[in-house]
This record gives sequence, structure tokens and C-alpha cells, in this order.
Amino acid sequence: MTEQDQAEYTIGEAAEILQVSTRTLRHWDDIELLTPSWRTWGDHRLYSEEDVERGMNILIYRGAGVALKDIAELIDATSSSRTAILRNQRKMLLDKVSHMQELITAVDTLLTAETLKEGKTMSTEDKIALFGENWPVYDEEARERWGDTEDYAENQKMVAQMSKEDILAAKQVAEEFKQMLIDAHSHAIAPGSKEAEEVVDKHMATISPYMPMSRSKQVLLARMYVADERFAEAYGDHRQYLLELIEAQAQAEGIDLSNVAWE
Repeated sequence: MTEQDQAEYTIGEAAEILQVSTRTLRHWDDIELLTPSWRTWGDHRLYSEEDVERGMNILIYRGAGVALKDIAELIDATSSSRTAILRNQRKMLLDKVSHMQELITAVDTLLTAETLKEGKTMSTEDKIALFGENWPVYDEEARERWGDTEDYAENQKMVAQMSKEDILAAKQVAEEFKQMLIDAHSHAIAPGSKEAEEVVDKHMATISPYMPMSRSKQVLLARMYVADERFAEAYGDHRQYLLELIEAQAQAEGIDLSNVAWE
């Protein structure tokens, strides 16, 4: 097949196939992760089928939580090298799961606070009905893994000070955010836009009642959402999109996405 016979995709067409924004493709080009095979006389990007396939591989690795700076090395590496890199990535992902502690332990502390305020104990059945059938697993995991951490202690303190009205208000904000995220995704709100910033800030507002938050922590939480299938119930098919929104906002605020710290 000659170069002229190959399929050509504009940046908009390639973005639609890959279900990412054109801004994302431009960023990948800038960092030489996915460089289009051709450009028109007007300097417009044209992508080949091989380029699109590489883009799909990028999304697979990104969905596994691999940093963009490491994906090119993975794609271009030998099979044995990829195995070693992926094993290391698996270990890193397990470490990142630690950041779910603030969300998970908030549930347990919330229940404790309710017990103290109302003078009654909720049964296990009540807790499962309120927070889902996986609550006992999350509760036990949080206590065993993070019960002696500073973040756990701070989370317990913050939630214990919340009134019942505060708790209901926080849950309402969370529900509003879910719908806001769905609407933004369906309307293809571009990462980095003013509308996207509002979505990102709304997400921050769903977490901040339970723990001290920062944009860096928000990035790591969003990456965890993508890496941990247990968050599919909360954010469904919008997890990757939410990550794109949060990372774009963090980058605009000067955060190095290749070196994000929990701080």
C-alpha cells in the first residue's frame, strides 16, 4: 500500500475514534508521544491507521495508571522490558490505592458520628442499605491499612464535627456532581476550559468536607478512580474523562503531571 492509499484522519476524526479531545492529541504531539504521520500544507495534522492504533495503546496504558512520560517507553520496548515495567506499574498502582483511604474511611467515621449524635447504633444491614453492599469490605480494609495514618486521623476529626445537616448537604453535593459530570461528558466539554474548571472544582467540593484537599491530591484520586474498578459504580464510564479534566486543570495551575505528590 502506498502512502497515498493509506487512510488519513484529521485531528478531529482521530479524536472521535479515540474518544479523547483534540487538545489531548495536540498535547501528545507536543511531548512526542503520538506524532501524526503527515501534515498538510497548512500545517494541519493528519493521522494514519498506525497512528490511531498507537493512540489506542496509549489509552490502554493510561487506563492502567501509567504516566504519560513512561508510555512511549512501554510501547516501544521489547516484550521482556514491557513485562518488567508493567510489574513495577502494578506495584505503583497498589500503592496509589492508599489514597482511597480518605473516601472509604469517611464512610465509617460518618456512621460513628451519627451514632454519637443520635444515641443509637446502626446495624450492619442499615449501613449496607445506606452505603452499598461492599461497605463491610471497604470499612475493614480502611481500618486495617490506614488506621494509624495522619490522614485517617484528620478525616475522623473532620467528619466527627459534622452535623447531620452537614452530612446530608455533602451527599447532595456529591449527587449534583455526578449529574454535572455526566452532562459535561455528553456535551464534550473540553479539558482546560472554564466549564471544565467548574466541574473539577465541584468534584473537589465533594471530597473537601471529609479531608484536607489539594489539586495534587485530586489528581492522584482521579488516577485511582481509573485504576480501581470499584469506582466504576460511582463514576461509570466517565472516570477517564474526569481524569482528563482534572489533569488539564492541574497542569494549567503549574503541577507537573509526571511527578505528582500526595501533598
